Amino acid sequence: MNLYTARKNDTLVMTGWLLILASLFFYCLPVLFPFSFPVSADTNGLFVCNYAITVVFFVLLLASRRLKKGREGLIPLFLLLILLLISAWSLNRGMIVFEKVVTWFIVIQVVCCINYIAFAFFSRFPGWLQLLMTFLLGIAMVTFFYLACYLIPLYAPSFIASFALGISIHSFVGLLFVIYTIVLLRKVVAHKRVFLYSFLGGVSASVILIIVYVIQWTVLTNDLNTTYRQATVRETEGWPAWVSVAQIAPHNGLTEKILKTGLVYSAAGNFDDLFWSMPSRNFGEERKHDPLIVIATLISGKVNVSEENRIKLLESMYDSRHQTLERLWSGENLFTEHINTAVRIWPQFGISYTEKVITVSNAELQNKWGGNGEEAIYTFHLTEGAVVTSLSLWIEGKEEKSILTTKQKADSAYRQIVGYEQRDPSVLHWQEGNTISVRIFPVLAGESRKFKVGITAPLTRESGKMKYENIYFDGPSVSRTTENITLQFQKSPQNFISQAVFTPKGQLAFSRSGKYDPSWNIELADQSLSNEAFCFGGRQYTVHPYQKLYAPAIFDAVYLDVNRSWTKQEFNSVYDAVKSKKVFVFNDGMVQVTDENKEAVYSALYTYQFSLFPVYLIENAGTSLLVSKSNSVSPNIKDLEGSNFLAETKKSMQGAKKLKFFNIGNTLSPYLKTLKEYRAFQYDRGTISELKRLIDKQEFAKDVENDKQVVIDNAELAIVEDSCTQTATAPDHLLRLFAYNHIMQKMGPHFAEGKEDTDELVAEAQKAYVVSPVSSLVVLEKQQDYDRFNIKDSQNSLKNASMKSKGAVPEPHEWALIIIACLVLLYIKFYPVKKNVLQ
Repeated sequence: MNLYTARKNDTLVMTGWLLILASLFFYCLPVLFPFSFPVSADTNGLFVCNYAITVVFFVLLLASRRLKKGREGLIPLFLLLILLLISAWSLNRGMIVFEKVVTWFIVIQVVCCINYIAFAFFSRFPGWLQLLMTFLLGIAMVTFFYLACYLIPLYAPSFIASFALGISIHSFVGLLFVIYTIVLLRKVVAHKRVFLYSFLGGVSASVILIIVYVIQWTVLTNDLNTTYRQATVRETEGWPAWVSVAQIAPHNGLTEKILKTGLVYSAAGNFDDLFWSMPSRNFGEERKHDPLIVIATLISGKVNVSEENRIKLLESMYDSRHQTLERLWSGENLFTEHINTAVRIWPQFGISYTEKVITVSNAELQNKWGGNGEEAIYTFHLTEGAVVTSLSLWIEGKEEKSILTTKQKADSAYRQIVGYEQRDPSVLHWQEGNTISVRIFPVLAGESRKFKVGITAPLTRESGKMKYENIYFDGPSVSRTTENITLQFQKSPQNFISQAVFTPKGQLAFSRSGKYDPSWNIELADQSLSNEAFCFGGRQYTVHPYQKLYAPAIFDAVYLDVNRSWTKQEFNSVYDAVKSKKVFVFNDGMVQVTDENKEAVYSALYTYQFSLFPVYLIENAGTSLLVSKSNSVSPNIKDLEGSNFLAETKKSMQGAKKLKFFNIGNTLSPYLKTLKEYRAFQYDRGTISELKRLIDKQEFAKDVENDKQVVIDNAELAIVEDSCTQTATAPDHLLRLFAYNHIMQKMGPHFAEGKEDTDELVAEAQKAYVVSPVSSLVVLEKQQDYDRFNIKDSQNSLKNASMKSKGAVPEPHEWALIIIACLVLLYIKFYPVKKNVLQ
């Protein structure tokens, strides 16, 4: 056949191979050396190298007169096209036509290019390998045909501009591959007709895959649109329509991509949009180009749900709340460089204090848009009952501590300074679901910022063990983050067990260094609690074991909150345990469960990814029991604002009797977790056997919380406030934990009644210096900034928590005694000296 066959000492072809390797080296520098060549930085210099290599090989082809396909120039010509393809993707980094291409499409192009190179040895390969190569040639045809079609809108302007430096020739790389693939195929098929069939097999396999994907996309998109349209009709009667979509939508990758199209993934538009459209809103995730999605949206369209509601769907279904946080400035070039974690544990009080000093860096070498840096946003996930008690930001090399103020003042100051003045602030807000968000600005190109967050948390208890769980976060990339960890126990731990490898540093201290690992925890044997107290403001705070107390209860009706997290065996076991009472479920209305319909009821409710049980439809909360099991998927309370569902839920919380709530699982959905934090339920958790015992004995766990006592049930702790009657030696974190949980206890009525007056709660938060729904921590650059926004530090407060904090804060009269004692000691020390001078 008239096809180039590799010869020994063919310097031109070998030169082409070497130049391809050199071009790949320059192209991959941002990946190989991310600190020196960040992918997002200005890489025009690297493109010049890629383009210059392409031009050099083009000149060599011209000089050797082998550019024409009839003069053994076909394979060398493919080497030139490969160089042009590498150069085109290098140019794309600075002149974006494609958003970041998904990995599978890159792999296909690499395999196809290797296959083109291998055709130099085609005649020497066995028959089966030749068939495989022509099969791959069919896949290459479809791949580059897509590129050729996608770039059609650029052909006319590129042709006009090609007479300048020739850079616009990159727009035609896909079309050139298509043309010369057909030429190569004709030469191969001329030798053996069977190669045409293997080529068509590659084309057919690619087209079939695309068709199957488009069909799946179309079916799922239509289902989502139908559900949303139907739910919209009855939206005014209950929850928002998007909630119904979230309940029944398959929890898989395809659904996520459909919802992210236009937010993260490029989508096909109309011809007025030059054939394609880029994502229109910053989702906090790197934007991507997936050819299958572009084709699917061109044929089938996108889901007919607004961007705002699609974001809520993603938040509820895929825990994407961090990605959807509002940004004032971009943070796409940021990464987490280092973490220094210091943990102090008081086993005798069942509490811990964690400080994380985080260094966040900007990988961009210089700000090519002339901006003033990027905004770093972190979301920290806390254990139940935990609270943030300190925040610091390093400004010009000096640690500046935060001031606690109202959430509104902190947010207003941050937005004004970051949005308009572009100077140094940091702010930390409470978020639903035991999370907090931290914002740091600015992180300048090529520089780093350091900030510190302190968290006071109880140790969870289960099966006779106490457990400390690492505080993990979402934020800038941690792929290359290092971490130093130090553990300091205030009392010798018993049976200390850790998932991570810690090195002893004395009897009570341990350390670990290495790559960042968010999932570690430690366990130690449970031990008796100390009766020592912390005193402040004439009040003392002590910790006690929390043991459930049971009281008689009447259960006229039992309501089952069923969703996909329930197994069929669990449903049947719970039904058997409570069927002596009237049993109801919610499925577009209350449905009574019987032996005859229980199978159908379970099958219908199992289709829901999560449930939002309308507690307001329970007629008599005092004599009813709600049994639930849930996962971590559901809307937050704030997502439901403005709906009739939430309005009615708030009304039901204003009743004199709390609804009894029994959780047979180990987790709560975000919706239920917030209601529990607001003390909307008389709560208990346990096994199905324990549930049956409660039903049989007609009793339920008492609600023992009041103004003087809070309960952290997962830690089996009760913290009690009383008049100060003893020497104060306990850590100040007892007051901090009490205040936070007491504020959350008081937030329930505020939430239910829509109260705006939160001065009392803010004052309690300032006293203990805790972040809550009504209070935030803020660091501003200058004192004038605090004065301008009327942010004042409370003088009668614990201030920011610290690793140095050991115990009680002296009372005012105690300060006076301390000062007098110091003056007496100074007088005794220096009086003899003065006497000698006079002599």
